[in-house]
Amino acid sequence: MGQKKQPKPLTGYHKQFELREDNDFLHFTDRYYSTGTFLGLRKLLTQSPDSLSKSHFGFYLFQEIYTPADLEEPNYLTYERPFAGFLGFSNELSYSNPKRFWNFNFVIGVTGPISGAEFVQSSFHSTAAEGSRVATWNEQIENNVHANFYLDFVREWKLLPNPFSVHFALNPKTAFGTRDLYLQNDAIFYFGKRSSLQNSIAYKQLGHLEREFFFAVRLGYRYLFHDSLIEGHIISDSSTYLLEPYHQIFFYNFELFFRRGRNDLKLTYNFETPRTFKAEPHLYISFTYARSF
Repeated sequence: MGQKKQPKPLTGYHKQFELREDNDFLHFTDRYYSTGTFLGLRKLLTQSPDSLSKSHFGFYLFQEIYTPADLEEPNYLTYERPFAGFLGFSNELSYSNPKRFWNFNFVIGVTGPISGAEFVQSSFHSTAAEGSRVATWNEQIENNVHANFYLDFVREWKLLPNPFSVHFALNPKTAFGTRDLYLQNDAIFYFGKRSSLQNSIAYKQLGHLEREFFFAVRLGYRYLFHDSLIEGHIISDSSTYLLEPYHQIFFYNFELFFRRGRNDLKLTYNFETPRTFKAEPHLYISFTYARSF
């Protein structure tokens, strides 16, 4: 009779620092979801190597900046979307077993001038990017406080083993709160040298340092009920310029992952269909660097 396979021992690195930057400058545009900066700390809560499940906790501080395409246009009635900023923090709790992954995320933050979005973008364009356009920030979304809950669930199937594995996953998700309200479902294919769900960078898993190098293709569909950064606070908003967003949005992503030792890298090419009737499809890049300690 074959012996039962023993779980691999966990490393001594159970915490991680993460930096993520979203930007569309590589596409030579500066519009819509213009910039996002995320700083986070994560911790592995499950310490036993023979546990059937793993859990992680994460804390993130982040800022997002949204602008119309013409930053210098003074007539806000021509904008494809309002100027908007969001400054917030999130608490994230995840659970995983060999085939399933759950992620619970609670976000609280502020919109409007108090988010600091106008200051950050204007400072960058007037100093680091000397000679570039400085946005008017006319009639941006007003000051408001928001709270939101996000739930992700993943069910994964392994179709081929390493050295060039293939995994397929379904990822339904939902958002509920004053900032976002939607239902979404993604289908993802992973190709390349990848660890199991409970050990892989694909799900930000800590405790193992096996080298990984793979890519993913993600297709997503969202039915949007409310987006406060386009149509204002769901309860009450007196902002001057608000728009009705499209309620159906499609996403197409190409994601590249690399893990070596304590360093994790992820590069994502994001495409999404227009958010409003005036807007065009949007492309932006996400780069993430994380280091375990």
